[in-house]
Amino acid sequence: MTSCSREKKVAGVLTEMSAEVDRVKYIVLGIGLDVNVNASDFPAEVRKIATSLKAELGRPLARAEVAVALLEELDTDYRRVCDNKFGEIAEEWEANCGTIGQRVVISMGDRKIAGRAEALGEEGALLLRTEHGRLERITGGDVTLEK
Repeated sequence: MTSCSREKKVAGVLTEMSAEVDRVKYIVLGIGLDVNVNASDFPAEVRKIATSLKAELGRPLARAEVAVALLEELDTDYRRVCDNKFGEIAEEWEANCGTIGQRVVISMGDRKIAGRAEALGEEGALLLRTEHGRLERITGGDVTLEK
């Protein structure tokens, strides 16, 4: 996630998945959200890319209220997934995704793949156009924007 004003990261999502060709065994999901962090609290090398809700809004927030709002949104989206409306969620993600249209490098273990993030697929995979013109479906990895 990025803030609108300065394109700095305010949150991160970490996922780990175990899957077979035809099914997902499990997914572990973690969300980190910088709520009331002062810019000076970030290490110097992170200040250029990271921000907090407090820094962006100019006021501190009640963390419990932020957590409740986040969980309510997740619950709403989970119900939409259960109602076979994932396509709607994917469209919203894509419309708000700062990665789409950008040149990125994706690290998947020892493998790195570079290209332009073109879209999100119907199942949520990142569609990446490689430097060779091939469209790759990326379902996991660490994404870094190219400078």
